[in-house]
Amino acid sequence: MAADGRNIDSGWLRLSPIGLVILFVRGGGRFLRENVPLLLGAGAGAAFVEQIGPRELALAAAAGILLAMLVTLVYHRRFRFRLEGDVLVVQKGVVERKELRISAGRVQQIIVEQPLYMRPFGVVRFSLDTPGGVVAEVDLPGISRHLAEDLRVSLNAARGGPGAGRDGDGTGDMPAGGEGDVVPLYAIGPVALTLHGLASNHAYVAAVVAAPFLQPLERLLLRNGHGLAEQRWLETARDWPWLMIPASMLVLVVLLVLLSVVFAWLRYYGYRLQRERRRFIQRSGLLTWREQALASSKLQAVEWVEPVVGRLLGRGYLVCRQYGGHAPGGDDSGHRFVVPGLDRSGGDRLSQCFWPDLTSASAHESGSEQDNAVLLADRRVSRLYRRAMLVRLEVAAGLAMLLVLVAGGPAWLLVVGGVALFLAPPIAHLRWRALGWKRSGRYLLVCRGLLGRRTSLFPLENVQAVTLRESWFQRRHGLSTLHLQLASGPVSLPWIERATALEIADEALFRVESNAVPRNVPGNCS
Repeated sequence: MAADGRNIDSGWLRLSPIGLVILFVRGGGRFLRENVPLLLGAGAGAAFVEQIGPRELALAAAAGILLAMLVTLVYHRRFRFRLEGDVLVVQKGVVERKELRISAGRVQQIIVEQPLYMRPFGVVRFSLDTPGGVVAEVDLPGISRHLAEDLRVSLNAARGGPGAGRDGDGTGDMPAGGEGDVVPLYAIGPVALTLHGLASNHAYVAAVVAAPFLQPLERLLLRNGHGLAEQRWLETARDWPWLMIPASMLVLVVLLVLLSVVFAWLRYYGYRLQRERRRFIQRSGLLTWREQALASSKLQAVEWVEPVVGRLLGRGYLVCRQYGGHAPGGDDSGHRFVVPGLDRSGGDRLSQCFWPDLTSASAHESGSEQDNAVLLADRRVSRLYRRAMLVRLEVAAGLAMLLVLVAGGPAWLLVVGGVALFLAPPIAHLRWRALGWKRSGRYLLVCRGLLGRRTSLFPLENVQAVTLRESWFQRRHGLSTLHLQLASGPVSLPWIERATALEIADEALFRVESNAVPRNVPGNCS
C-alpha cells in the first residue's frame, strides 16, 4: 500500500508533478556535460557567438529551451508504471510508446537515491538493475519515498510468494529471529571515512572532471598575459624554475588529495550496511542520499581492493560483483556495491558475512579456528613467471629503442627506453610478488596487482567457463594459465602447476554441474 492510500497493484502510477522539473533539469545537465566543454575546448563557442551575434544566440537558446520543455512535458505525460503481480511494467516514450517488463526474480540490485534538490519535495529516484545490464534497466525519477519503499518491499516479497524463504526464492530455511530481522553489519566513522578518501582513487576522478576546463583556462591566461607578466610570483618562478616546478606539482597533488577526501565525504557520509532477510542494504550520502539493496543470490564475487596509498595506510574497500559487466569507459561507481573505509580485519569479517560458510572453510584449510585471514593468499605462482615477464619487458624496451635509432627519432626517447630497461627487473618482481591464490573449501581467492592489490574471492560454482592455456615454455616446465569466466567478469590465475590447474578446473565444472550446490545464506554477523 502506497503512502497516499493507493495499492501499487491496483492501477497505473505516474511520476509526481515535480518529476517534470527533474526530467528537464537532468536532460539539460546531460546536454551541457556532453557539449559545452567540447565547444569551449575547441574554441568553436566564441567563434560562433562572434559570427551570429548574441541576440541571435539568445533567441536560438530560448527556442531550444521551449522545445526541450515541450518534449519533457510529453515524455512526463506518457510515462507510467505499475506492478502486475511479480512483474514491474513501465511504459514510456515520446513518438512511440515503449513497454518494459521486469520480473521480480530478475532484479539483482535496487537503488533509491535522493539528491539535495529533491529533498524539499519529498521525492526520490528509484532504479533497478538486472543481470547482464550495464546501466539501470528501470529509472523512476521523481516518486515519493514511501512509494519507492513500497515498490522495493513488494518486489522483494514477490520473488517467491507464499511460503518462500527469507530471500523470497522459495528455498532455504529461515534463520531464527523472525520475518523482519535487521542485522547491522558495518558503520563508518569520520576517521575511517577520511582515510578512505586519502587511500581511494577519487583524486583521479577529480582530475578527469577538471580536464575539460583546463584548455579554456589556459586560453584565458594567455589572453591576459600582459597583466600576469607583472606579477611578482611569476618573476620568482622564472628565476627559480628548479624550485617552483616541484612546488607546483606538490600543490597540485595536495589539491587532488583534498578533493578526493571531499568526494569520499560527499559519497559515503553516514554509511551504514545491514542485512535484511537475504539482502544486503547500504545507505549513505551527504548531499545525495543513496540506498542500495543487493540480493545475496545474485552475488558473484567479493573483491578486496587496496590502492597504493591504501597499502601504506592499511586501508582498502570491498566491491561486491554481480551479474553483468560495466559500461566501457564509464563511471560505474554509483552502481557498484562498495563497502568503504575498511582495514584488513574488517574486510575479512565482512567477507565472511557475504559468504557465510567461508569461516569454517578457512579454519578447515588452516587447521585453526582462530585463523580467519580469508583475504590473504598463501600460495604464489611459479618463479618462472617473473623471468618471463622480465624478458617481455626488456625485449619490448629494446625493440622500441632500436626503432628509434633506425628511424632517427629524438634522443629523449632513447633515455625513456633506457629508464624502461632499468625498471624492468623491479616491475617484473613486483608483478610476481602480487600474484597469489588460495583454496578454501569451495572458494577460490586470486590476488593480483603491481603496487596496489586487488583480491577476488568467489565460489567455484559461479564459474561459467574454464580455459587452460599453455605456451611452449609453460608446457616444458609443466605449467598452465587458468582462465575462469564469471558472470561478473574474467579472472586469471597464471603460471601454476598443470596438475593444480586441472584440479581447480575439474572442481569448478563438477560444482557447476552438481545439483547439490550450497546456497548463499547470510549468516549472523552481528
